[in-house]
Amino acid sequence: MELHNRLVELRKEKQLSQEELAEKLYVSRQTISNWERGKTYPDINSLLLIATFFDVTLDNLIKGDVDIMKHQVTQSQFKKWLLVLGISWFVFCVAVPTRFLLSGGQFSAIISFLAIPLIYSAFQVFYIMKNQELQTYADILNFLSPKKKRKPTASSDFWFFGSLFLAVWVIYFLGMVASALLF
Repeated sequence: MELHNRLVELRKEKQLSQEELAEKLYVSRQTISNWERGKTYPDINSLLLIATFFDVTLDNLIKGDVDIMKHQVTQSQFKKWLLVLGISWFVFCVAVPTRFLLSGGQFSAIISFLAIPLIYSAFQVFYIMKNQELQTYADILNFLSPKKKRKPTASSDFWFFGSLFLAVWVIYFLGMVASALLF
């Protein structure tokens, strides 16, 4: 059972309104409403307060939500590493044209230093994709937004890879332009 359903059930057993429960847990009524609708998830301190107030174990309270929490953590890690990958690629593209301004050793050192976060973030993105078995564009979209189920099609994969190629090229182009303006 998901936490939001369990929370509604426990609150109704004690015949409390959302307002009354909010006062007992030191949060706003809107917070209780968001928890009960599954819009947000309580932090660990709030979970402990809820479990203590209703005299249930944490295991009993969040049974079934562990998978959801793992998915959310993995999802946020995936987004973070995609962002780091994009920024690293941009910085790398800004540095590439400096090869004419620096000696061979200096340029190699800078490029090697900048390649580390680029390679590491790419590794992290592919590692998450492998562990989550994300093979198509539809798989990635379903992973990022599990409520909307999309079916994989050849055309969606074609557009995804075309868009990905275009995004990589645009970042490269912007990096070159930025480098030309800076140097």
